[in-house]
Amino acid sequence: MRVCIIGGGAGGRSAAGRIRQLDGGAHIDLFSTQSEIGYAPCEPPFVLRGMARWDDIFYPGDFFEERNIAVHLNTEVTDILRNEKCLVAGNRSYPYDKLLLSPGAVPSIPPIPGLDGNNELTVSTNIADGRSLEKIIPRYASAAVIGAGAIGVEMSMALLARGYRPVYLLDMLENVLPASLDRDMAEKVEKVMRQQGVDLILSASIRRIDGENRGKRVILPDRELEVDLVLITTGARPNVELAQKAGIETGETGGILVNQYLQTSDPDIYAAGDCIENWDMITGSKTRRLMVTTAGRTGDVAARNLVLGNRFPYEGTLLTFVIDIFSHRVATVGFTERLAREKGLDVVSSTTSSPTTRPRYGGRIFHSKLVADRRTRTLVGAQIISEEAIRGIANEMSLSIAEKVPVDRLAQLETPYSPAVGMDPVRAGLARLVRELN
Repeated sequence: MRVCIIGGGAGGRSAAGRIRQLDGGAHIDLFSTQSEIGYAPCEPPFVLRGMARWDDIFYPGDFFEERNIAVHLNTEVTDILRNEKCLVAGNRSYPYDKLLLSPGAVPSIPPIPGLDGNNELTVSTNIADGRSLEKIIPRYASAAVIGAGAIGVEMSMALLARGYRPVYLLDMLENVLPASLDRDMAEKVEKVMRQQGVDLILSASIRRIDGENRGKRVILPDRELEVDLVLITTGARPNVELAQKAGIETGETGGILVNQYLQTSDPDIYAAGDCIENWDMITGSKTRRLMVTTAGRTGDVAARNLVLGNRFPYEGTLLTFVIDIFSHRVATVGFTERLAREKGLDVVSSTTSSPTTRPRYGGRIFHSKLVADRRTRTLVGAQIISEEAIRGIANEMSLSIAEKVPVDRLAQLETPYSPAVGMDPVRAGLARLVRELN
């Protein structure tokens, strides 16, 4: 079998490895427009902060060679000829029996008047962008970061670590991490960020951006920000141009339309990663999900179905998310209360803040917000913030939401306790939810 994979990100890498494992004789060609692949795309901000080196974030260089996968770097696929079952790249034709699309996403640039490309940078998963930033950052001393999602927050921390002052972080919405946190929870993180030197400007209305000598001037209704550099971190959109050119259907969110086996409208073409139209596991509604973990999962599922036939359904996403902000861990699963209401759910929520254990044992505050559907009496969302380790609780919440465990049952589960270790930090929130539901 001949398999072609378009895209060398997490989805393409995951699929390539799984295809080789399942079919030792398959001929696999992987195409990437980038000059380097096989790195962890979430980590460039950490390199820029001095917490890692570029060499540290690469997968072993022999990953593809050991698996006999032909990698074509700096190579753009310009056409997919579905009737001939081949693609065109670099003026050459490559036949395929099965094709996997995983070209990722491209930065989404807001229509702000005055953007001219000078001293304006976008942040993407392309390692070339990260390397360019590393060269540019030492030349300047102040910045405005537009977009307070995960990348914007991480880049703000990276710039502060590199000595930038001031660092402005702007967003048109009312809180940071708006896709993952409700305002009442986001305020706890925002307080920490301001204490550490991030100048947050939320509900921002940017009238225009002007050039100012060698720098930039960000014009707001009530003030003007003079900075050396503007970073645009306002999200991304699925990279679907090649698919559309080939006549492959896209969905309501703009991603490539796939079925539960991640098969596109062409039965010999599958898709995975940021480019697909995803759906949530809670209501089944369509969504975008541009995360490396989801890309890896969907790449693996698509590869299994591509080789073995449609036997492994993809169940969707729980919108899981985690980030470290100045030693405060933030983890979320499922819907925020705001999003749940937008989707028409009748929800109740409980918010609690308490030490994980007694202060004499070094306990630190554990903030949690739980959101439950009144009709099904199950969790549909969880938000957690603490300086303590939170991965275990986040995983428990993920499993509880995925399996639709009743809140009443969760509140009655037997959990361990020790004075030095503490008790289940969401137990009080679950008990409060039960009262609200009754």
